[in-house]
Amino acid sequence: QMLAKRAWYSAGWSSELVDGPLQRRILGQEVVLFRDAEGEAVALSAVCPHRGANLGLGCVVEGTVECPFHGWRFNNEGECTKVPSQPEWKKIPNRAKVPKFTLCEQQGILWIWMDQDTAPDKGPISYDFLNEDCGMTRVLDDARFVEAPYVSVVENAIDNSHPAFIHPGTLAGEPQVVEEQTVVIDGDECGLWAQLDPNSAWKQPSEGTKGMLGQWRKAIGITELDKDRCYFRFDLGGVVYFYDTFTNGETQVGFVCVTPADETHTWFFGEHIRSYANKGLIKVVTSHAIKKWMAALNEEDVIWSELLWSADTPDGLPSPLSVVADRPALGFRKVYRNACERERCTNDSLVDLEKHRNQGGM
Repeated sequence: QMLAKRAWYSAGWSSELVDGPLQRRILGQEVVLFRDAEGEAVALSAVCPHRGANLGLGCVVEGTVECPFHGWRFNNEGECTKVPSQPEWKKIPNRAKVPKFTLCEQQGILWIWMDQDTAPDKGPISYDFLNEDCGMTRVLDDARFVEAPYVSVVENAIDNSHPAFIHPGTLAGEPQVVEEQTVVIDGDECGLWAQLDPNSAWKQPSEGTKGMLGQWRKAIGITELDKDRCYFRFDLGGVVYFYDTFTNGETQVGFVCVTPADETHTWFFGEHIRSYANKGLIKVVTSHAIKKWMAALNEEDVIWSELLWSADTPDGLPSPLSVVADRPALGFRKVYRNACERERCTNDSLVDLEKHRNQGGM
């Protein structure tokens, strides 16, 4: 499985980066994240060039990350500033540095650009519902490391036909029949949008969500979803969000960042964002209930994603069979496949150019 590198991926939540370093494996590379002396978030290779120790297991000292094995320190540019085993006046080797990755901290998310051969032509997408002044309340789930490939995890996030079967407690009452959806891929093929198709050949009357979610909705008087104003979106870099509107005008967003750790493992960062007609105690109690519900829901998704046989497992499924309910998944596969193909073509062109140069053509 090829992994698209030329996209902004989430490396984690800003709130995870407090005192010590944070280590993540992203697109097959070990990365350490920390805050420098000015409080700016930094991303470096986590492999110490001295003896290969994991810098993510070290500590942050005076805005530098310190190797846990020999105490070498690296600044926000990846340059070694201290080698404790030698006196201060002794020159530090020029090769004592680690690669730096482009990192952008925005709206509480640490966005990372992993392709060091190209620079991003623009920053990460900004989402209105993540702005501090939008009046929405954000509830974050812990980062989850999933033993399943990226494509499987994203497909699970946008799949509407599994809740009735693997979420019997958290999403009880979800229908087995899935209405047809309209799927529109962006002109630049960097994302897609999907919504229930008003011309669907079949309709599914709502029974109302039950289980944990239905209980707290009923307790605080939240009405049913206005399906005509609900939709979901996927953006390259692994962002999936469902924007739901209730008949009483309140809104909620299920927001997920999916990041490939490597070809067979994935990071999953989920949060729930919603507006409240009522504030105060209702807001506090509901946020607590949502956090418990979201943790349970995501745990169910992780468990079942890890049980899937995909093309990346020994007994894999090289050619999955699809039906009408899989339109969003097929749209996502097209967007991601095309992104990988664009990178492959660019890389092939660069290789051909280099061969031409080596042969004296330039």
